[in-house]
Parts: sequence; structure tokens; C-alpha cells
Amino acid sequence: MIGTYYYFKLRNGVEHDIKVIAFPVNMNLDLNRKLYRELTTEQREFYLANPTAKVQEVVRCELNPTYVPPTPDVQEYAAQKVKELKDACYGSISVTSLEFAMAIDKVENITADSYYSLTEARQVVSDFRSQSKHAMTVLATYRPQIEAAQSVEAVDAAYEQAIDAL
Repeated sequence: MIGTYYYFKLRNGVEHDIKVIAFPVNMNLDLNRKLYRELTTEQREFYLANPTAKVQEVVRCELNPTYVPPTPDVQEYAAQKVKELKDACYGSISVTSLEFAMAIDKVENITADSYYSLTEARQVVSDFRSQSKHAMTVLATYRPQIEAAQSVEAVDAAYEQAIDAL
């Protein structure tokens, strides 16, 4: 009479593969415990019910949730919201390009009697840097969340958080 045995093949003590062997019941199956570990009754039943399960799923007796890609509609909506977020980030910088250019001009054409002008110019440049850095941080933080969202509601929630962070 032949018995069927289910065991994990180990690699460095970690379950690496599942093996099924048929072995005569009246013979002693002496597995090397460093290389093999027999599945528990629960693991064996789980494996038989889910033959395509991964090794770690059999170890835990629990299937990992399957990834469901978002529908194209959600992806398009997310792309639109990312564009809106970019526009909002750029629009959140209150220093205009003209003000920035004038500040740079003041710095480059500094004279001994224009210290106040230089101080104002430095403040404009500092404000621009600070505001643009914050806007780019918000974009970098929330863009992946918007793009990874699985529903329109999740896209909207991430977008609203980003707008609030601005």
C-alpha cells in the first residue's frame, strides 16, 4: 500500500518548496529534518483545497488577497486629478516669475546704497524656494497615492488630502 506524504523543502531553515511523494506505508520514511518538514494536517488540507497557493500561503493557511488592477476609467480620472494637483501646486506659489526675475536682477546689480533692495530680493528668493519646495513635497507625497487608488472615491480622498496639505 502506498501513502502520500506532503512536506516543505527547506532552504536555510525557511520553507522554500512543497513536495508530494508517494511512499510505501510499511517502509519508514526518514526525512532529513534540516532539509524537509512535513506539513501539518491543517496545512495539508489547505494545500489540497488550494493547489496553486504559494508556499507562504500554505505555511499560514491563508491566501493573499489578489491584486485587482483599477479600471481604465479610474486610471484616467486619477491622471486628470494628478494634473489638477500639479496645477494647484504651481499655483500655490505666491511669488510670481516676474517678482523672482526682478529679485535676481536686484541681486546681480547690487550697489553699496541698495542694501534694503538686496534684503527684499533675498526675501523674495527665500519665499519662492520655501513655497516651491513645499509644493513639490506635497506633489511627491500624494501623486503616488492618487495613481494607486482603486476607485474614484479613493482618488478624490487622496486629492482632497493633497489640496488640504497645500
